[in-house]
Amino acid sequence: VISGRAWATSTTPMTPSGGAQTTTSKAAAAAPSAGTHIQPGGMPRNTVAKGFSQMDWMRRCKRENVRGVDAKANHKRVIKDDELAQHNTVGDCWIALRGKVYNLTEYVAYHPGGAEILEESFGRDATALFDKYHKYVNGAYIMREAQVGVQPGYVDDSDSD
Repeated sequence: VISGRAWATSTTPMTPSGGAQTTTSKAAAAAPSAGTHIQPGGMPRNTVAKGFSQMDWMRRCKRENVRGVDAKANHKRVIKDDELAQHNTVGDCWIALRGKVYNLTEYVAYHPGGAEILEESFGRDATALFDKYHKYVNGAYIMREAQVGVQPGYVDDSDSD
C-alpha cells in the first residue's frame, strides 16, 4: 500500500530489445490472487501457482486425506526422533512443530515461501525455523489435518483436539 493505494507490478514477456517489460496496474492491485502478497513498493513477496494458495490447501484438507497414513490412524501416536528423521525428503517429509508431528509431503507445493526453506526442517523439529520466519502464523491450525503424531513428552494444553 502506497499513500493509501495498493499497486501491483506484473512482468510481461521480453521486449524486442531483450529486457523485461514491467507495467503497473490499479486493476491488478484491486484483486490480487490468493497466495500473492504485495510489499510496499509493489514488489511481489511470494507467489504460488494457481490452485496452490493457503485457501486451496484448506479446501483440499476438507476433501481428502492429506496425512499420508490411514485417515483413521491415531494422530496422537508417539513418534520418536529416530522415526521422524527417516522422513527427510521432498517425497516423504515430516516435521515436528511445538511437539506435534506433521506429514508435510502433500503441503510442500502449497508453501508460499517455496520448498527450499522447508527442506531445512524435514525429519526434525522445525519450531525454531518456523518461529524465525512467521511465529504469528497458526501452523497447528493450517497443518491439523496432516498431523501424524506427537513427540515424546508432548502435553496437550488445549481442549480443541
